Amino acid sequence: MTLTKSYRKKEAARIRRTGYWHRTWTKLKKYGSIYWFVLPAAALALFFGYVPLIFLLAAFKTSYNPAINPPLVELFVPNWSTVQFTKIFGDNSEAFFLALKNTLVINLIKLVFVFPLPIILAIMLSEVKSQTLAKLFLIIFCLPNFLSWPTVVGIWQNFFRLQNGVLNNLFGAQVNYFSADLFGEGRNLFKFFAIFFDAWKGTGWNCIMYYTAIMSIDKSYYEAAELDGASKVKQIVHLTLPSIFSIIALMFIMNITYILSCGFEEINLLANWNPYFVEHETTLDYYLYYVALRQNGQYAFATALGLFNSTVSLIFMLGGNKICRKFLNRGLW
Repeated sequence: MTLTKSYRKKEAARIRRTGYWHRTWTKLKKYGSIYWFVLPAAALALFFGYVPLIFLLAAFKTSYNPAINPPLVELFVPNWSTVQFTKIFGDNSEAFFLALKNTLVINLIKLVFVFPLPIILAIMLSEVKSQTLAKLFLIIFCLPNFLSWPTVVGIWQNFFRLQNGVLNNLFGAQVNYFSADLFGEGRNLFKFFAIFFDAWKGTGWNCIMYYTAIMSIDKSYYEAAELDGASKVKQIVHLTLPSIFSIIALMFIMNITYILSCGFEEINLLANWNPYFVEHETTLDYYLYYVALRQNGQYAFATALGLFNSTVSLIFMLGGNKICRKFLNRGLW
């Protein structure tokens, strides 16, 4: 019994010596001069990333109007309530569920059709014999990522527009692709544009991670598979894809995390093409902007909506990571 207690005490002391805070303090003392370089970035992250979180309190107030009192003073006026969260599913439920439906439809289509595109492109580039040519193609495919959203939307607007649009001139037609009722009442190409523009802009850039992972695979594996009679398709299915599965799982979790976000800037530019899009094809990002800055400044309701979206995104991230860890043995942590 005495030996057991002594062993336990020694083990507890050892754990304390090798605990997280002990290791952190040891590193701070050892690399203290290097951490000085981190302090400016840490201060900026604290100021711009964490200090504004105090304004989340506005979501738990009956009303929040900075025009009456200074923002921080108005924040602590004792009118606490959860009425803003009930408005999401109550008074504003119709607009909210329309935005939620459009957001989920767009992101689920992206998940099914756009998510595999960078993987396919990376595999195709890896099969190019000349590395110089493959890298040249990769640079070309990455160029759209460096264009701003107004530039991207402007390029394709000129392509699809009614008057002197490239597509109409090519086919000798007069089709208004931005019409609210192009294929009948309430049928239009808004979701197509949102998905297509995102794929065109981001596929090449997202391909870099997969391409780098593929190029790091030992070439002797492919030589052995070829000697065993494996075709290119079998090499891809049984060698390439399993080797980059950790990257695929990581990117899949990130896509699941942002399933309630379509990107505000792109949707805002698309909405400017036709007022119908704002009323019937709005997404959660645009709806949040609309109620916060254009609809009588409903700051408290917009904060509650943003907090709700963030909470759901966190749940999706944790759930996606849990599923990937269980079934694929891969995850963010």
